[in-house]
Amino acid sequence: METVQKKEFHIRDVATRSVVLFPTKAQIVRELTGLPLSPGTNEITIVGLTPTVDESTIKVEGSGSAVITDIDIQLLPNRDIFEELYPDSDEDLYGYPLDDDSDDDEQPVESPTLRDLRSRLRELRDEESYAKEIVESAASRLRILDGYGKSLETRENVDISQSIDKYRIEREAIFRDHAAGTARVQDNASLIAAALKEEGRLVLLEEKERLRSLRERENAKKEKRKARMIAERRKQELREEKLRVRQERERFWPKVCYSVRVTLEANTFTPMSSRRTSVSSDTARAVSTTLEQADGEDPLSCDLALSYVTSSASWAPSYDLQLSTTNNSAMVCYDARITNETSETWSNCKVTLSTSQATFAGLQHSIPILKPWVIKLAPRGASLNETAMLSSREERQQRAAWLRLQQAKNTNPMPRSDLFGVKQPRIALFDDFKEEEDEEEDSDESESVAGLFDGKKKKRAKLFTGGARFFREADSDSEGPEDKTLDFEDSAVEETGFTTTYDLPGSKTLPPRPTASKQRVARLNLSTVIFSHTVVAKYKPAAYLKAKIRNTSRITLLEGDAGLTLDGTFMGRTVLPRCSAGDNVTLSLGIDPAIKVNYPRVDVRRGTTGLFSKENCSVYTRSVTIANTRAVAVKAVSLLVIDQVPVSEDERLKVDVLDPKGLSLDGAGIPAGRPVREGKEDANWGRANATLKKGGQVDWQVTLNAGKAVKLGLEYIIAIPVGDSAVEC
Repeated sequence: METVQKKEFHIRDVATRSVVLFPTKAQIVRELTGLPLSPGTNEITIVGLTPTVDESTIKVEGSGSAVITDIDIQLLPNRDIFEELYPDSDEDLYGYPLDDDSDDDEQPVESPTLRDLRSRLRELRDEESYAKEIVESAASRLRILDGYGKSLETRENVDISQSIDKYRIEREAIFRDHAAGTARVQDNASLIAAALKEEGRLVLLEEKERLRSLRERENAKKEKRKARMIAERRKQELREEKLRVRQERERFWPKVCYSVRVTLEANTFTPMSSRRTSVSSDTARAVSTTLEQADGEDPLSCDLALSYVTSSASWAPSYDLQLSTTNNSAMVCYDARITNETSETWSNCKVTLSTSQATFAGLQHSIPILKPWVIKLAPRGASLNETAMLSSREERQQRAAWLRLQQAKNTNPMPRSDLFGVKQPRIALFDDFKEEEDEEEDSDESESVAGLFDGKKKKRAKLFTGGARFFREADSDSEGPEDKTLDFEDSAVEETGFTTTYDLPGSKTLPPRPTASKQRVARLNLSTVIFSHTVVAKYKPAAYLKAKIRNTSRITLLEGDAGLTLDGTFMGRTVLPRCSAGDNVTLSLGIDPAIKVNYPRVDVRRGTTGLFSKENCSVYTRSVTIANTRAVAVKAVSLLVIDQVPVSEDERLKVDVLDPKGLSLDGAGIPAGRPVREGKEDANWGRANATLKKGGQVDWQVTLNAGKAVKLGLEYIIAIPVGDSAVEC
């Protein structure tokens, strides 16, 4: 029988043709080109697909001298070994030899001069001892001689003259010895005194030199300790970096992987063998050229394209919005935050961003059919729920099912911890480092890693807050020569029906990483921006600035985070709502401190009534004072000032507006407002029109010139029957 040729490829060795990123998923197309085949049955196995793949989306297509007869997909344990693919090296941790720093104090060494002096001093002291010995010997001999002379008195037959001569001769000899010894003692004493003085001087110099040398040694020790601390810190940083890299790799290390086995039948004209089927296996890598066939046969080859859809890879819009109040324009830097949290690296491929999944979802659900809502009279005396008639039973069931569906979309079918991670314990290199860390730091690290999973959308919103500084352009009225600055290349935009795609320029490599990468989609210059203020002084005496931006481009702006810059000042981050081409979007820019608002207390007075009137009338007077403190050269500002009068639900309780005069519900605008300061200071303050809306709302459309102030008055009267009082409903 025929031989089944088997070849196996790992997914990291299969070239990536294209990646299409959706808001929640990604579609990847990989290809094997020029794949050599043997006549007969061939089995091509591709292993290592990320476990986040949607198994139902795996497709295999091909072209060449073969026919695909079978495709088998399995979820198998990861056969790769983490330490084999990412071998850990300790050379960088111990590559800093340190000098042996001995803390033993060195013994002081005498200088040759001091050593010679002390040797001479010892000789002088020996000479002194010898001279003193001569003196003491002479004194002892003198005592013996004196004793001998006294003994002559008791002797008989002694020659006195002869004895005296002997005594004199001996005493003179003793005196000479005593005098010589005494002279030598005195001479040695002066020499010893001079030597001791010189020794003291040399010892003082020696002590100064010793202290200087000691300071130098201490400084040298400090430098060594500093070098040791720096080296230890560097080693510690290397350990931490090594641990960080390992943890990041472990995060994207799959425990299980998908395997795709494709069975091909290559065209052959040789008769089928009658032998039993034999299997020969061959493990190979992806090749781009056709290998030569044996036996001189024509080479058989084919091209295979593997496509699949995976979760944990997506893109989200991010904007850098720069507004200018001087020329009422906006520049929008439209960026894409691309996330790849799968186990695969997509190298040198064409990357396309698509908005399709942002618009359509739920293809498996049919359009609901509205069922009749039949009601009847309930039996008298039955206890009824007041909300029973607010919705039908079918409506409540459909809404509950829809809510469960929306909640199910936000949950993964399998926890990520079951798909990724390294099971075996960490090697000893990291055990030493972990013993040095306390339990609190370990818990912080684990929480930070978990936070990247659970709160990834919140963290991604903080990635590009500083974009305004890097992509700021000059105003149109101050454009100069073109600066040769680095910038992104815009993508190619294509709209097909309800879907918009953005083809990123060049080839991209998207490795798995915990943070999103940034790619430029487009730069838009919008020239129609209207700035206005809204004042609701009754609640807060402040003027809120807002910008109404018209999307004059042909690109639809999806909802996303935006860094907001106003006149070169970074204001913070906000959310840009979805805005189609030609539509308007309104952004709140916070409180404008240059617009001062004052809202004093209400003034109440009794109204004038007739003598026999049956009503009590009260007149309420309110006012809003608004000052534009900007420089006179700045153009006027547009404000919407909102206040209200009470609305009566009882025909006996009457409310009428006295000022502005002639104000009627949904009527034409009435000129209103008066300058705050008398004279010419606020004479040309601007203009204001007042209108009355439903619900008692009073609106003033105000145009206030720079450096001017206006006072908007509101006066209304409330008539209440005598004996009654008005309260809020």
